[in-house]
Amino acid sequence: MRPSPEVHDALACLLSYPCEGGTGMLYPAATERLSRALPELADDLRVFTAGVSGLDAGQLEELYTRTFDNVADRSLEIGWQLFGENYARGALMVRLRVLLRENGVPEHTELPDHLTHVLSLVGRAPAPLASALACGHATQAVDKVLAALRSYGSPWVGVLEATRKVLGMHRVDDPPRGAPPVPSVASELAR
Repeated sequence: MRPSPEVHDALACLLSYPCEGGTGMLYPAATERLSRALPELADDLRVFTAGVSGLDAGQLEELYTRTFDNVADRSLEIGWQLFGENYARGALMVRLRVLLRENGVPEHTELPDHLTHVLSLVGRAPAPLASALACGHATQAVDKVLAALRSYGSPWVGVLEATRKVLGMHRVDDPPRGAPPVPSVASELAR
């Protein structure tokens, strides 16, 4: 079962900077939407909810910044996680920008390789591309961030665990007989 674009958008919301009066205020609605759509995510989301409950907007912004910003091993930019600061990351960002536009995903203040953009893209892209992105670059980057977050002790561990599960729902293990093969991430991004 392929998760809906709304599931991907709710995860993207939970991984977005919690600006005062904005995204952070949407966290409870996003966790509720995810728990209803995919009950198997509820335990992971409780970890997040427990970790951020009782924080005011300023504390939530500070926690997000300490968790993700200016910390290389916890960066939510998948290109950075996979390639560092080199040509391959630049090429990935250029391709992602095109794919975002082609699939009607508006860019915001983050770079095109930010996990929030990639999640929205995976939710809207045709199945072969969504599978290639979700099961390739996105999952590899999420795994790296999760490893760093576990040792840091962040409430966003629960959100990234839920994200990993949703990305895994895009896996195409055995395409029907005679169906074209699922393209590799490299071939989909190189177009």
